[in-house]
Amino acid sequence: MAQAQPIILAIQNDETDAPHLVGQWLEELGFEIQVLRAYAGDSVPTSVPSHIAALLPLGGHMNATEDHLHPWLAPERELLKDAIDRDIPIFAICLGTQLLAVAGGGRVERAEVGEVGIYEIRRNEVADSIFNLSAPAPVAQWHEDQVTVLPEGATLLASSELCQNQIYRIGSNTYGVQFHPEIDLEVVKWWEAEADNAFKDSGKQTIQPEMAAAEAALVATWKPIVQNWGVEVLAGLK
Repeated sequence: MAQAQPIILAIQNDETDAPHLVGQWLEELGFEIQVLRAYAGDSVPTSVPSHIAALLPLGGHMNATEDHLHPWLAPERELLKDAIDRDIPIFAICLGTQLLAVAGGGRVERAEVGEVGIYEIRRNEVADSIFNLSAPAPVAQWHEDQVTVLPEGATLLASSELCQNQIYRIGSNTYGVQFHPEIDLEVVKWWEAEADNAFKDSGKQTIQPEMAAAEAALVATWKPIVQNWGVEVLAGLK
């Protein structure tokens, strides 16, 4: 009998922000990506189900504590807190990293200057086997909120000029990233067509040219790092 594929639970907080490239890269390693569409009313568990190997909380236009408008955010934070407490791997993206921070006792606030477009992040002088960046790296950004206080026990790994907490690590294999490794030009076109406050407040008419120019470098940088994380998740299952 064939062994079942390990499952990563992706929590989708916004119709326009699916696992996309990150999901594809993890599927290449043999994972099944199970998408929980929280934005559409799927029930969010408050503890990690026993058959789930890791969590992938995704981005969204909302604030991490807007529970009165998006009632699934509270159980999602509880789910992330349970994973932190049990050292179950998490790869959290944008809103996901903000939810992870709050779940771990950190804080999220509106940034003085948001980031929308292609930016550069720099690794701090902290060794990490997954995020082993050796030079400044390009990232696709789309956020107006940011983590201002890291969760308890977190280690800061990378920063940008406008946002200090770009990548952080908790436990053995949990990471939060403020940027969007999962998106490509087609996603950017969709996001611009459905413009949220982050884009409206950025003062930019479009980021499509800069995204198109950076796409190859983004994939070359972030695909191996996402897959590094996936390999570590697999190793932890043995």
